[in-house]
Amino acid sequence: MAAIKATFASRQLAFVGARSMHVKLNVSDDQSVASARPFSEVPRPGKLKFIRGFMPGGEFHDKSFLEFTTTLRQKYGDLFIMPGSFGRRDTVVTFSPKDIEMVFRNEGIWPQREGFDSLVYFREHIRPDVFGEKKGLIATQQEEWGKFRSAVNPIFMQPKGLKMYYEPLSNINNEFIERIKEIRDPKTLEVPENFVEEMGRLIFESIALIAFNREMGIIRKRRDNPDALTLFRTSREIFQLTFKLDVQPSIWKLVSTPTYRKMMRALNESLDVAQRMLEESRLELEQKRKSAENMTSTSMMERLVDIDPKIALIMGIDILFAGVDVTATFLSALLLCLSKNQGKQEKLREELLRVMPTKETLLDEERMKDMPYLRAVIKEALRFYPNGLGTFRQCQSDVTLSGYNIPKGSQILLGSNALMKDERYYPRADEFLPERWLRDPETNKKTQISPFTFLPFGFGPRMCIGKRIVDLEMETSLAKIIRNFYVEFNYDASKPYKSFFVMEPAIPFQFKFTDVEQ
Repeated sequence: MAAIKATFASRQLAFVGARSMHVKLNVSDDQSVASARPFSEVPRPGKLKFIRGFMPGGEFHDKSFLEFTTTLRQKYGDLFIMPGSFGRRDTVVTFSPKDIEMVFRNEGIWPQREGFDSLVYFREHIRPDVFGEKKGLIATQQEEWGKFRSAVNPIFMQPKGLKMYYEPLSNINNEFIERIKEIRDPKTLEVPENFVEEMGRLIFESIALIAFNREMGIIRKRRDNPDALTLFRTSREIFQLTFKLDVQPSIWKLVSTPTYRKMMRALNESLDVAQRMLEESRLELEQKRKSAENMTSTSMMERLVDIDPKIALIMGIDILFAGVDVTATFLSALLLCLSKNQGKQEKLREELLRVMPTKETLLDEERMKDMPYLRAVIKEALRFYPNGLGTFRQCQSDVTLSGYNIPKGSQILLGSNALMKDERYYPRADEFLPERWLRDPETNKKTQISPFTFLPFGFGPRMCIGKRIVDLEMETSLAKIIRNFYVEFNYDASKPYKSFFVMEPAIPFQFKFTDVEQ
């Protein structure tokens, strides 16, 4: 009954908040709509020219999402149309903070975001036996999405639900510390070139703990765990294949391509393993309840299973798919920022030494409250290495963007992440300055930053539901690593990442880890 009340309250809040935002902006927008230029005049490249650009020798060939959209921005300005092809619709792209705010403020009760057509197709046509009417947050729209989000919001968006994970995540990171000591060169203290995979295993272990309420052991104890490795591999494959099928021009909707078939195999593999793991976890939970074992807290997976085992399955799969590669890459970015800014690293370590008297100190809610510089470092790293270009939305009504009328139903790509390195919004944008997120010690005031230029997790009702999980993982991992090691990176880091659908490593991360003595 309590869960039902919480769900109903969440739904009411979402409705009232979205409704008030929607009304507020439309009232003042009549004049701009009347004077707006027609949609047909929005700058755009020709469809054939655009497609040819991705072929060998073309200006977009082998270019990342960020690179080819930046090229289009230089040609056409902050607002342009990216032509659709092979069954895909045209996409309006904007890099204007005012446009981004306009779209978010008018997204309505149930924001619509497209862009994962291959995943939707799999759930609707390949495995409807599993998904049926519940296809998850990624693959649904409108009221169907709203009902699903209302069911899971109380579990994912409330900080108190994550308290129980501080200790197990501390233990997972302690194991990662030991893994670093095992693999680093005894003379140079540098880790191997494939260290990004080790970071991926750390993040996978952390997310799997939340998703399936079990320890996988792939950091050290059971590195060859077959089920865990299947999920680890397929979650990374799926994210990479999504870019090829649903962002780059692809004919998979017309013809079964090799990339499409690889995607379907990966989705099937991950689903089969996840079903088996969740069922095992559910049976273990039932056994504990029957034997009246001391259960002082309820995990997120348990709460999801109590709502609906199918919801637990879908959320488990989705947070792995959306979280492993992205979060592992972000951890590398955090370590890189601190390696290249030793003064900032030392300032963070001074904070950690106060809060964590020993290297083995387990983190808990009380300790985590007193780490403002840790959070500022994480926030600045999100700005310094923006992950991907932004997010998609579909217009719920006619809007005026950069002086052009954009009709209802248009798909829009909001390039907010590109603004994080723009000097107009972030003075000294090319410098890593965590202090920009803290209060000035003399005036006690924070630097004013336009909220629509910093949206690493999106905005509004459809913002990333995994934000609090990512925050918890990064705070725990970074605190443990910097408390245990002085971190250096003694190689060129001028172009450490490439950005396809999201940011991906472009160089080996051979960090040097020197033990902190005290």
